[in-house]
Amino acid sequence: MSNFNQVKVLFNYLPFLDALQMSTFYFFRKLFRNDVFLSYSQMGEDRIIANMLPEVTTGFYVEVGSNEPVHFSNTFGFYCKGWRGITIDANKSLVEKHRNLRLKDIPLYAAVSNTETEVVFTEYNMHELNTIDQRTVTVLEKDQKVKVVAEHRLKTRTLTDLLQENLPTGQTIDFLSIDVEGHDWEVLQSLDLSIYRPRLIVIEMHSFDLEKCAENAIYAYLTANGYVFSGYAVWNGFFLDQQYHKRSDRH
Repeated sequence: MSNFNQVKVLFNYLPFLDALQMSTFYFFRKLFRNDVFLSYSQMGEDRIIANMLPEVTTGFYVEVGSNEPVHFSNTFGFYCKGWRGITIDANKSLVEKHRNLRLKDIPLYAAVSNTETEVVFTEYNMHELNTIDQRTVTVLEKDQKVKVVAEHRLKTRTLTDLLQENLPTGQTIDFLSIDVEGHDWEVLQSLDLSIYRPRLIVIEMHSFDLEKCAENAIYAYLTANGYVFSGYAVWNGFFLDQQYHKRSDRH
């Protein structure tokens, strides 16, 4: 995406003052550094991802729980640098935003889980809290700031099936981002790692305890399947494929 088109997307999508601030910051840094990477993630997760994949200049991502196409996005910064990928969300209106703003991505309207079943997708006044996880819904009922705006019945799909239908032939996955508010473990289980093996998996792990890593189901599963725990920040675990981790150590 060219500099002009990136700024155009910001002004089409964001409130004017927010777009002006971000575009000014972008051009200021671009003036002094050619390798500028403007972060769009909620807590800078995209910067961590970029640092963990330094050799990948134009890669491919899969984002489950893609939510907004620009604001708090783990993938928009990469899209602006020429990456492409598949974005998946159970909020139909947000998927349409992706389709209209990120023309070279593959946006999918789907709820993802480890079994195919009918679920209730709950939308909130804060999109980042949308979920199909009923445990999370129960917790959010106690928060007076959070309001339910809609509920939809959806049939879940596995991530393996969605990739079999939509991943371009021969395409490898450089990183997988999973952020689905309490249902992250089930999404991970729905991916057959013997078929699809992302170099890096970034997954939300709210209950993770660094002093008791082995007790966490996600940690135990990924390390048993050849991934190396490479970091934990802002509720996200970062796991590198051991083959890529070994190559990275040599540089």
